[in-house]
Amino acid sequence: MRIGVRLAASACLIAGCVAPSIEPPAPRLSVGGSSPLVAAFERVSYDTGVPAELLASLAYLETRFQLVTPNAHAHGLATYGLFALSAEDLEAGARLAGVSDEAARADLMASLRAGAALVRANAPDAVTLEEFLAALTPERRTQVQTILARGLDGRDANGLSVVVAARGGKPAFGTVEQGLGYEGAEWIPASTANYGVANRTAITNVVIHTTQGSYSGTVSWFKNPAAEVSAHYVVRSADGHVAQMVDEKNVAWHDKCFNTTTIGIEHEGYVENPAKWYTEAMYSESAKLTAYLADKYGIEKKLGPIIGHGGAPDCSDHTDPGDGWDWDHYLDLVKVGGAGSFAASDVVVEAPATMVSGERATVTVHITNTGSSAWDLDITRLGTAAPQDRESAFFTDGDWISPNRATAVDTAVKRGETGTFTFDIVAPHVTAPTSFDETFQLVEEGVAWFGPDIHVTTQVTPDKASEAGGCASTTNGGLACGMFALGAVVLRRRRSRARR
Repeated sequence: MRIGVRLAASACLIAGCVAPSIEPPAPRLSVGGSSPLVAAFERVSYDTGVPAELLASLAYLETRFQLVTPNAHAHGLATYGLFALSAEDLEAGARLAGVSDEAARADLMASLRAGAALVRANAPDAVTLEEFLAALTPERRTQVQTILARGLDGRDANGLSVVVAARGGKPAFGTVEQGLGYEGAEWIPASTANYGVANRTAITNVVIHTTQGSYSGTVSWFKNPAAEVSAHYVVRSADGHVAQMVDEKNVAWHDKCFNTTTIGIEHEGYVENPAKWYTEAMYSESAKLTAYLADKYGIEKKLGPIIGHGGAPDCSDHTDPGDGWDWDHYLDLVKVGGAGSFAASDVVVEAPATMVSGERATVTVHITNTGSSAWDLDITRLGTAAPQDRESAFFTDGDWISPNRATAVDTAVKRGETGTFTFDIVAPHVTAPTSFDETFQLVEEGVAWFGPDIHVTTQVTPDKASEAGGCASTTNGGLACGMFALGAVVLRRRRSRARR
């Protein structure tokens, strides 16, 4: 047996190679991207057992990967850190994680550890992702499942990517109660301690607000009797979902001394980061709601009757929705009932003309937004086409959202602007020079495919070392591999004799 082992080893040493082996495919990366947050999510996941994709999804939902601090203009509970924790929760999470309160507020890793500690404390016996999901509230579970099903391509504070791989499938949906006024709304009543009961029929203005917090946090705060604040409607950023919390006939406390004849609409997000929060879905669904209100109460569809909190003649110093709110676009949508259009043209593709199997390269696509709707971070994506949703041979794990979604737009793109889509490709295995024409198209997730076909053409040549079966491509390579095979035969024969 020893002779056989020596013979096999000698053969590989002569050729300077390693015997080829067949390994099972590696599991898909759950979280990838260029942001340092990726390594942080993986590190904390390793330390706590909380899945990295769950941590990333929760951080995205709450803050879009920002460290937040309380704002005097916030319409909800004061929150801190990467997970927008209340002061009480932050203190509890910091204690569990073994970090100081101050670090949990201001330091990214400490904030992440505090949030993860709370997730773990909420599900102390959980091991799998499904077990952690089961411990979340139904609303939060549905939101996370939606992200995990379709994947996520977000950006941190420095514009670097955090990609959560799409798991596929469809999230579970619960039942909802329809709003009392607007048919497109879900009825989630605010505490009766947070608004005035009335029987109004005359409404003069619609007031546009920004929550300075998450949708879930705002809804929860309006349900809290200690809040003493509310709005008639709250609109979610990711999909434009509308919650009605106060009947239109009642006086919501949203604009201090300008409440009596107004309807208040809160929009999820932060004034400081309009590109991450003021999505086209939110603009569109909010515009549908405002158009409904304008038609119902005879409100003129222009700035003035429709006004921001910062411009209202009230007794506050609030400035929301801020300079980042696109009033021209919003009012155009209100006038047409919220229906925008998606279109694109003038495509420029930067991609390598040739690649070697296994080689990695970056592709950049520039394309102009010629529709009336803006393109959003994460939601406006580059999908595989011809046919749609096929799995690409150039799929790059840890960079792509899924095998049929290469990336989302790098930054938000308004109408008339040129957007950029950047993603990596890995050349597939070939045994002879092969030309590839990879076809993509833009897709607004959940809305429409649009724009021209986008072609990434490249010729892939074999990796000669790989084609030699894992041995160096030399004159002796074939002999060395043959000798290895012979050594393996000797080894098997000696083993069989020993068994006799």
